[in-house]
Order: sequence, then C-alpha cells, then structure tokens
Amino acid sequence: MIGCVGDTVTAGTDGVPFVRTPVRGPAGWAGLTRWASPNRWDGWRRGPARVALEVAVVLVCAAEVLAWEHATVNSSFIIASLTVLAVIARYRWPVAAAVVAGPALGWTALLLTPLVLLFTAGQRERRDVVVVGLVAWTVVSSAALMTFQDYRYLVDDGPLRLVTDMAAAVAMSAGAAGLGRLVRTRREQAAALRELVAGRAREQALAEHAARADERAHLAREMHDVVASQVTLIAVQAAGLRMTPGVDERTRQIAETIRAAASQTTRELREVLTELRRPEAAPSAPAASTASTSVVLPPSAMAHGVTTQGAARASSPCLRALDTLWASAGCAGQLVVNVPDTLTVAEPVQHAAYRILQEGLTNAVRYAPGAVVRAGIELVASTLVVSVVNGPAPAGPAAPAAPAAAGASTEPESDLHSTTGTTTATATGTALASDLPSLSTGNGLAGVRERAESLRGHASWGPTDDGGYQLTAVLPISS
Repeated sequence: MIGCVGDTVTAGTDGVPFVRTPVRGPAGWAGLTRWASPNRWDGWRRGPARVALEVAVVLVCAAEVLAWEHATVNSSFIIASLTVLAVIARYRWPVAAAVVAGPALGWTALLLTPLVLLFTAGQRERRDVVVVGLVAWTVVSSAALMTFQDYRYLVDDGPLRLVTDMAAAVAMSAGAAGLGRLVRTRREQAAALRELVAGRAREQALAEHAARADERAHLAREMHDVVASQVTLIAVQAAGLRMTPGVDERTRQIAETIRAAASQTTRELREVLTELRRPEAAPSAPAASTASTSVVLPPSAMAHGVTTQGAARASSPCLRALDTLWASAGCAGQLVVNVPDTLTVAEPVQHAAYRILQEGLTNAVRYAPGAVVRAGIELVASTLVVSVVNGPAPAGPAAPAAPAAAGASTEPESDLHSTTGTTTATATGTALASDLPSLSTGNGLAGVRERAESLRGHASWGPTDDGGYQLTAVLPISS
C-alpha cells in the first residue's frame, strides 16, 4: 500500500507534492512515529546541521565507552578507536561498520553505538543484507565476550546473566535495525506516492490539454460550417444581383458593398479559424494539486468528450433538413436521399452528414458557380455514404436564379428520407469565378475529415475526369 486514508498531499520545495501521514496510535508512540517520519530528517542530510549531528554522535559513543568502569586503559583506547571509525564509516559501509564495531561495542551499558550503527544499516541496506549483518554482529560480539578481559564478569556471573544480557542486546539491536528499515520503507513509499501524484497530475494536464484542443477544433468546424457557408451564399447572391441585367446603378453599388463585406468577413473568419486550429504547446511541468489526486476533466471535456465534440444535440441539423439546405444553396442539379424511413440514425451521424453535405455544396457554389451538382446520401450496408459531385463551371454566364424564399422553414413537412429534387443554377456563372475563391477559409475539407474520423468513418475528395470535383464521406449509422 502506498498511501493511507487521511494522508495529506503537500507541495514540496521542488514543486512535486509529497505525502504527510498524520501520527496515530498511543501517545507514548507519537514522538517515536514522528521521529521515524521520512520527511522529518530531510533537512539534516546536508550542511552544518548534519556535521554537528555526526560529531555529537561520535563524541557520545566514545564517551560512553571511555566512561565504562570495567574498561582498562588499553582496551578503552581500542574500543574508542573502533567506535569512532565505525560511526564515521557507517554511511559508506553500514553493515560492515556494525560488524567491525561488534567487539568494541557489544555489551556496553546503553548500547547507543550499536543501535546507531544498526539503525543506519537497516535504513540503507536490503532486508536480507540486514538480517545477515545482524547474525554476523551477534557472532562477533559474542566472541568478544570470551576474548576481552573487560567482559569476563558476565561469564563469571553465571550462564543466566550471560544469556539474558545477550538476549536483551540482540532484541534491542534487531529493534534498531527494524526501525531503520521502517524509515527506509516509508521513504520509498513516499517517493512512490510522489511519483504517482506527479503522474496523475501529468495525466490530468494532458487530458485537459486534449479536451481543450478537441473543443477548439469542434468550435472551428462549427464556425466554418455555419458562418462561412452562409457568408458564401450571401456573397454569391450579391454578386449575382450585381450582374443581373436591368438593375440600376444604386442597386449594383449596394450589391457590391454586400459582396465586399462578405469577402472581408470571410478573410477575418479565416484568421480566427487559423488561430483556433493552431496547436497549443503540450504541458511540460503541470502544477501539482495540493488537495486531491483524482483526475478531473473540465466541464467542456465531460460535455463534449473526445470523439463526438457534443455533436449530438437536440437542435443539431438532421437529415430532415436537407431539402432546405439544398434549396438555400441554389445549385443546379439533383439531391437524392435514399435512407429507409424505419432506419434509426444516431444524431451525431445525422449532424455530420448534414455538415459534410453543406460543405460540398458550398464548395461547388464557390469554385464552380453555375455547374450541375449531384448530391446524395445513401445507405450502403451499415454506413451512410454522403457524396457531392459537381461538373465543371459553364463556359458562359448562366441564367439568373431567384434567391430562396425568405422565412423558409428549416423543418420541411415532406418525408426527406427518400427525396429527389432539382433546382436551377445560380446567377453567377463563370463571371463570378474570379470573386468567389477568395471566400475560402481553407478549413472546410480538414473539418470534413475530422468529422468523419471522429465517428470512425473516412472521407475523400478530388477532381473528376470531366473537370469537376467530388467529395465523398462514409459514416457508420451508429456513433
């Protein structure tokens, strides 16, 4: 287990959060638990404070041995020397330092030095190495009882005294090593938890970044499909009105003003769409949360998701609105929608089919004004095939066509799941061909591909053999 219920996440000095576990248990253990906390001694690892602590430990250990009343001068010198060497070397060779100091420090009154050495060994070495070190330390220290004259009193007092002292020393030494192991384990757990929290913070930042990018792309597609298409139709109708024979000069000027305003609006819209589609820099060092480690996506991400971008809405255009779309485009040709009435098509798919067909018709009006257009939506297996094919632009200006009736309903009463219809050409012809391409935003076909791929479909486009253009998209009927 890496963390416990009740642990708090706190921002560290390096910006990475770490965990502080509140002290639990009896009051008598509170100080020991706090002392063993892996975060308590972080400030003592370097600097003058650690040097002072090391010197104090060495002096106390040496004073403990030198003050022992059973030690002679010669043996005390050896004991003090081994004590100092063992304590100094305990960080580089923890287990070896404890074993080497065994003869000198085995059975002193307070056992301070072996506790310090074995605590360090337990903190810095693997568990199996610590166990082997404890056994070796016990053997070497027991041998010292039989060798050094200073310890002969333990043997002379009888086997019971010897056994009890040895058992007490081994128990205290094992406890010191176990406490060091506890500190190491908690430090490793805290490091793992810091990495987990940092990883979750990175995942959350990446998820939010992806959601924002997805939302920006969705907004760019909607702006292009809704605004750009309508502005293009306004420009087409204004240009057609300007060139209509018999129109007075003031009407021509008004039509030219409308056409110029539509062109300017399209250029500004192109800049906005370019900015929306500009990729953001991926987050490199996300700010760590200090209150929770759970990954929470922004409301926009939860509302729109990663694939559908909120396309399924009650007010979204659907297949029943295709007749109105065809009439407003003013194309010459035919629209065929061959979808059974009983078929249930997911709303995101209907929305995508509508927008793709709208983009194809807009491009036909923009780049081939007056050309014959064949548009349709057909059920093939379990997919909807959306296609818009326009022929080449006519060589001469086409007859003017009346604009769509004002106030036309967006919900036609006729059944549009199996509909064919024809309309006349717009009043533009090739005379408008030099004006309309400037209305392009450069994002339409990219949006078509994104819409199709977001529904696990695909789209393709390109010129036809007769000089026209074809746009085709295949969408699964269920999103």
